[in-house]
Amino acid sequence: MYDQPKFANPRRGLLTAVYAVLSGLLLVLLAVTAAAGLPGPTTAILASSQTLLLMALMLQLYLAHGYVKLTPQGIVVREIRLRTLPWRDVAAIRTRRLRANTVVEVVMADGRRRNLVAPVMLREKDAPRFSAEAAHIQHWWAYWRGRGPG
Repeated sequence: MYDQPKFANPRRGLLTAVYAVLSGLLLVLLAVTAAAGLPGPTTAILASSQTLLLMALMLQLYLAHGYVKLTPQGIVVREIRLRTLPWRDVAAIRTRRLRANTVVEVVMADGRRRNLVAPVMLREKDAPRFSAEAAHIQHWWAYWRGRGPG
């Protein structure tokens, strides 16, 4: 029980590489547009390109560093920032279909819901791994919710 498992999106490396390439292409587009000095639409192209670049970089950061770690205190979730969901505040843990993926949803005692960044089932062939990891999170919750650490 004290091994403190850590879950990450199994495809985050591939997704990070795709978004890094998209970010690089947007930078090239910005450089070419600025060098050409095109009037009129250039401003709109530059503004939209900068917005897309920022979004791609934020998504890349999210995918590269997101994980879920189980501790005796609660579920540690790392997205853009680090936060802990204490076991005593968790009312339920269940799986939920979200667009093309299946995710683990945590329902807090106050009714708020959070989708964990991992584990995630992206394809049906990932179902056994995802089910085992989701069950592991539920087991930790069942074990720690009425106890304090130690």
